[in-house]
Amino acid sequence: MSEILTLKNINQHFFQGKNKIEVLKNLNFSVAKATKIAIIGSSGSGKSSLLNIASLLQSPVSGDIFIMGKNASRLKDKEKSFLRKKNIGYVHQQNSLLMEFNAYENIYLTLLLNGFNSSYAKEKALDLLKVVNMEDRALHKPSALSGGEQQRIAIVRAISNSPEIIIADEPTGNLDKINSDKVIDELIKISYVNSTSLLLATHDLAIAKKMDKVYKLNNGLLLEYED
Repeated sequence: MSEILTLKNINQHFFQGKNKIEVLKNLNFSVAKATKIAIIGSSGSGKSSLLNIASLLQSPVSGDIFIMGKNASRLKDKEKSFLRKKNIGYVHQQNSLLMEFNAYENIYLTLLLNGFNSSYAKEKALDLLKVVNMEDRALHKPSALSGGEQQRIAIVRAISNSPEIIIADEPTGNLDKINSDKVIDELIKISYVNSTSLLLATHDLAIAKKMDKVYKLNNGLLLEYED
């Protein structure tokens, strides 16, 4: 299966009062295995809607979403949840770490929720901390970590189930340039080492150009970006 994700004829809109806002218009798009793709666009262009639909967190008004060749649009919510847990790792702009638990526990609990046994989850959580050079920060709660460190924990938490694709929505939006570069480098490294696809939304063209392909979302249409 070369295509991990395929969106076919996706339409999405919402209403502001009586005004209909077209967010996505008959969008067709696919992500091949181990491919890194950036989506750029102005604030409010629909990048988050596109990523939420691709990750099965949101349903489009019309169109089909295929994950690993399976039409997720026809699945029940429980089946969608299973498909998402098995194949998709999601990294938010706001890292959504559990503030009452330390870095290690955030990863460990995610593994338990994904159905892994305690023994495996403990070992895997420690291994993932090493991937992002955070083993010395394992017992620190998010409030004691920098923004960049928090996002690195969020990344390895997202890949803890060895997903086929990582979907990242403005993962460096709240970071300075130094931490932003570190986070993007981690995502690229993980994508390369694990042959994992990466679909990333960003407003930063310099980050976008580190990906294999760049698309621009404008007026509901997604077109390949040309310098």
